[in-house]
Amino acid sequence: MRSVIAIVLPLALFACGSAPEPTTAPEGNADKVAAEAPADAAARDDAEWKYFGETFTVATSQPGVDVLAAPEKHADKPVRFTGEFAEVCQKMGCWAVVRDDAGHSVRITMKDHSFGIDKDAMGKACDVEGTLVSKKVDPKQLEHYAEEGATEHPEAGKDVAWSLVASSVAIARN
Repeated sequence: MRSVIAIVLPLALFACGSAPEPTTAPEGNADKVAAEAPADAAARDDAEWKYFGETFTVATSQPGVDVLAAPEKHADKPVRFTGEFAEVCQKMGCWAVVRDDAGHSVRITMKDHSFGIDKDAMGKACDVEGTLVSKKVDPKQLEHYAEEGATEHPEAGKDVAWSLVASSVAIARN
């Protein structure tokens, strides 16, 4: 697993503009890296959904409003909910803003930068799973999001904001 992180993290950071240059796997480790890589999400795709990241572990999804209206009730444990993508990172698909039917929104980041989602997912329904965390808002991070196409900032004007560290994402094909 360390080999995968050593390869994927620098590549992900480079694509998001946070690292000077990507690195590659040391020679002779390609088989080990392939063996440790997560299962291909494309194999789980179906006519209605396109999947990214790990397989969902929470059996059923809640409406986004049930989670985003009171995120503290769902903190620090796996949660799965539905919503719509309001924005997606235009460099790599490594973050997105998910909005519910009541207008609540939360930024999601892909766990360990281990996967990205389609950059054209804005406006599409989504099903996301991960862990809600409360973090101090970093103005420099908001600038970074803006450089990657963000115009919505659920964190703006707050000292502390909720975000979802996503392990699994499904995007509706419609």
